[in-house]
Amino acid sequence: RRSTGTIPARQQELTSMDMKKSILLFLAGVVVFSSCAKKVSTSPNEDAKMLFDAWMKVNHPDLQPTPLGAYILENTPGRGVMIDENCAFVRVMYSNGTLDGTISATNREELAKQLGKYNETYDYGPQFWSMEALYAGVAESVRNMRVGGRIKLIVPGWLMSAKRYDTQEEYLKNVTGTNTIYDIDIVEGVWDVNKWQIDSLSRYVESHCGISSADSVKLGYYYISESVQPESTKFESDTTIYINYTGRLLNGKVFDTTIKDTAVCYGIYSSGKSYKPVSVSVKVEDYTQTSFTSSGSTLIDGFSYTLSQMKSLEKGSGIFIAHLGYGASGSGNVIAPYAPLRFDIEIVEGED
Repeated sequence: RRSTGTIPARQQELTSMDMKKSILLFLAGVVVFSSCAKKVSTSPNEDAKMLFDAWMKVNHPDLQPTPLGAYILENTPGRGVMIDENCAFVRVMYSNGTLDGTISATNREELAKQLGKYNETYDYGPQFWSMEALYAGVAESVRNMRVGGRIKLIVPGWLMSAKRYDTQEEYLKNVTGTNTIYDIDIVEGVWDVNKWQIDSLSRYVESHCGISSADSVKLGYYYISESVQPESTKFESDTTIYINYTGRLLNGKVFDTTIKDTAVCYGIYSSGKSYKPVSVSVKVEDYTQTSFTSSGSTLIDGFSYTLSQMKSLEKGSGIFIAHLGYGASGSGNVIAPYAPLRFDIEIVEGED
């Protein structure tokens, strides 16, 4: 029988059903494939850990990891007190950098000079580290060291977090960061930071100012008057006074001054700064409260309190703990966290 070239109705219906089945099977395959793809997707640190492990195998094949997964390159035991779980802070000398040996940061003055990164305005010397806020991979290794010890360690990126987890797997799941090498000297353990500051001030005033530690004006603050003019009077409200000042750390490092010769002498001179007395606005709010502002900004408490102790044309020094200054944060690389300060201030007649 000659074909007409048309498909019978039943056959056309079956063909349509087969096509629908094929489409459904294809879509099902896509769903299955997508589902499988999700199951085999890598965690944020999977590739990073593979690369890190490969680097360790090539460069330090014999090292064993700490429980969290850091690696100790060198460990020189100290002979001082142990940094136990109750120690709130450590004071350290340190450097850190990348796996290829590039130093990124240090508070070692000589090392900074060798690297060509020395800055005369920076405060080089022991730095406070909070054990609570310390990166997990560093805190794990520093804890239970003794003062005087030194440690060099490799901290993988997933341990560069102040968050605390119980296992390496949890860090791998929750933290990303940069692999870092640390070189740390434990200078001191500090269990009570306020007591440490009070003791530091006491030693300073007795050795540098010739007064007893019992001569504080209030807890954590000393005032030393160097000269008072016979005609000196207390400041009246709503007046403007002019002052020269020099701010320094207890180690003698000058970080700010209005006096050009002093800035040049201590290596902090800036051609962009005008070295002359600055104006301070005085407002007596009541018989016991006086506020001081300069260029519209409130002065730090220790500076203001020093001015409140002074009279016109007087010269004196205020020495005080960090909570009257820049506190737990410090001020950049210039003033370290928890640094007690000294300001030498002179009230002058005008801005010239």
